[in-house]
Amino acid sequence: MKIKYLLIVLAMVAITKTGFAQFSQDVLRYSLSEPGATARIKAIGNAGTAIGGDLSSVSGNPAGIGFFTHTEGSITPEFNSTGVNGTYLGQSTNSNSNTLNFNNASVVFYSKLNTPAGTDKGKGWLSLNFGLGYNRSSDFYENINYQGTNKNNSITNYFADLANTQGVDPSGNGSSLQDFAYGNGLIDLYSNGSYLSNVFNTGHGAPNQPVNQSDNTIRQGGQTEFSFAVGGNYSNKLYLGAGLGIANIRYTLSQTFTEIGSANILDQNNNPVVANFNSAYSQVESTNGTGFNLRAGFIYKPIDEIRIGGSFTSPTWYTMQDDYAEGLTTVYSGGATGTGIGGPTDYQTTYSFHTPLRVSGGIAVFLGHSGFITGDIEYVDYSSIRTSTGDGYPTDNVNADNHDIETNYKSTANIHVGGELKVEDDLYLRAGYGVQGDPVKNFGTNINTISGGIGYRFSAYYIDFTYTNVNGTQQVSPYTINAGGAPVASLDKTSNNVFVTLGMKF
Repeated sequence: MKIKYLLIVLAMVAITKTGFAQFSQDVLRYSLSEPGATARIKAIGNAGTAIGGDLSSVSGNPAGIGFFTHTEGSITPEFNSTGVNGTYLGQSTNSNSNTLNFNNASVVFYSKLNTPAGTDKGKGWLSLNFGLGYNRSSDFYENINYQGTNKNNSITNYFADLANTQGVDPSGNGSSLQDFAYGNGLIDLYSNGSYLSNVFNTGHGAPNQPVNQSDNTIRQGGQTEFSFAVGGNYSNKLYLGAGLGIANIRYTLSQTFTEIGSANILDQNNNPVVANFNSAYSQVESTNGTGFNLRAGFIYKPIDEIRIGGSFTSPTWYTMQDDYAEGLTTVYSGGATGTGIGGPTDYQTTYSFHTPLRVSGGIAVFLGHSGFITGDIEYVDYSSIRTSTGDGYPTDNVNADNHDIETNYKSTANIHVGGELKVEDDLYLRAGYGVQGDPVKNFGTNINTISGGIGYRFSAYYIDFTYTNVNGTQQVSPYTINAGGAPVASLDKTSNNVFVTLGMKF
């Protein structure tokens, strides 16, 4: 979700798409972004709304670029190390991923405005500055593994539910997930007229023995944005700004859920036998999207020691292309031989959606030339996310997803606090703390960030280092069962990140 760090609190169940994409979960993932920033702003907990004079303002509160009195540029690479501890049915599994990216690259061009001769040079509009920036607002890179022994149910119960609600093509040429399960011998039509699991179903001859289940998920990609901003300085008291963001999404998913157990099937002579099986349900997704947003903000100094800021970011309106495929393969042994193969079936979809608008306010108190403390709060209503129809995404599915969004997501507040201390003429120490509110009504948790850094200024150059530790918990279920009782995996995620900003004043 990491919002920025992949600690995404998607406490929704059943990532499976089964014939069409369930986009309510996807659009939440893409709505949890936050602007990339310099190492300085990262160090103070991302509390940049009221600071001003930092290149992060290009993609944050654009009023902040009105503070610049010279042209300045910087780049900020980052190194992310993310670990996930998955606990599933009493068993724990660890996995890790490491990535190196550019988090932010920005430049502000200072443009002094001429004042009429004989007037106070400190009054009126003093400058109108322009900023350009690139920032990485989300990283999706993560590896997730969990496994355990399930004594209560099987993913085949989920396949049977699909068959009973959506039907099965008995010809063997069907392309749905339940068709694959039927062709693989994992479910059958019983005398009571219902499709039931051949692994777990009470009173119909299934072995009802424990099954070993495991999930391996690899996610990659990220969200980036090119930002354009303008900011003005009025009498060194009021700073106003506006900006435009051009956003891009690239996301890939490779997921395999494996189940090993025993099933009651028919052998080559049409006799019932209990056979061992190894079944793998695979999903592959590739998503790309582009969008835009608008932002505006202000910073006001009632006195030199206090700055009050606020910003508004419109929804980001995205157009998306989604390519999703799923397949099922089952290998039998121990009394029966053969392999069942289903798919993959590919679903290509286009759709549109918009993220929530964001409103933030903050205050900074400066301690002379010794440093400052600052804090801000941001309001986001995730239940306001909306999807729209496109090719392969019919109106009924749109309505269902939007209903899920309204039902399962909520508004939340993101809180950031931090400070900077000047310990020597050119040396600065920084620290911060942030809380990203849980956007999901059930099962989710807040995401907590602890940060610290150091900065050094020399001549027209500067270098800043920041370390952040981000942690959160995600609750997911690999499948759902209409009768309830589906297993739940708890994913404890920790991300350790290092940011380095190299900057220069011109």
